[in-house]
Amino acid sequence: MIQTSTRNLTALTIVVALFCTLASPVHSQARRNIKVLLQTGHTRTTSREAVQGSGSVVIRRGTAYPSGRISGSNRQTTVQRSSGIFTLVVDGSESIITVATRVPRSEIAYYYNHAVGSGAIEQRIIFTDVGTSLRVRAATLPDGQIQLRLTPRISYFSANRPGAIDFTEAATELIVPNGQPVSLGGSTASLHEITRQILGYRDYASSNETNLVVTATMQ
Repeated sequence: MIQTSTRNLTALTIVVALFCTLASPVHSQARRNIKVLLQTGHTRTTSREAVQGSGSVVIRRGTAYPSGRISGSNRQTTVQRSSGIFTLVVDGSESIITVATRVPRSEIAYYYNHAVGSGAIEQRIIFTDVGTSLRVRAATLPDGQIQLRLTPRISYFSANRPGAIDFTEAATELIVPNGQPVSLGGSTASLHEITRQILGYRDYASSNETNLVVTATMQ
């Protein structure tokens, strides 16, 4: 006859339950995507105002017959344009938007052979992206807002060093509400020109306004 104590059965049950718990897969919660939309708006307003006179003198049999007239015009035109680009960023990571051209350039590298103690110089051709890029980093905050870090980078050929490529980089950090557009700023330029003539004048004025808006939305 085989006898099994209650204490051994209880210990065996605990071991089996612990093994099942450790063997069960743990599914991590997938991170959400954040859609970052960058919109550029451009407004151009032009105003033209002109006054032009004309006249003539007709002489018949010693008598002068002058005639003249004045015409005026006024026109104002407003043109609005907008464009946008978006990228999807995984929560807590970053995405890069690049508009560039790949150009070849030569690179000289020095290699040292530790086995024989000799060195070698090798020249090779590599490709470098020259243009503009924008690195976007996005992360959600506990209060439902989104923290953004925008880093634009502009690369260009150096004017002082032939064959070299320089770049300019700047970073901006901001906190935006979910799904609400936030203005990052803009620029305004104006032109006013007056042309005076003998029998009139022309007044031309124009203004250009550009603004940048960013909208971050959790998907």
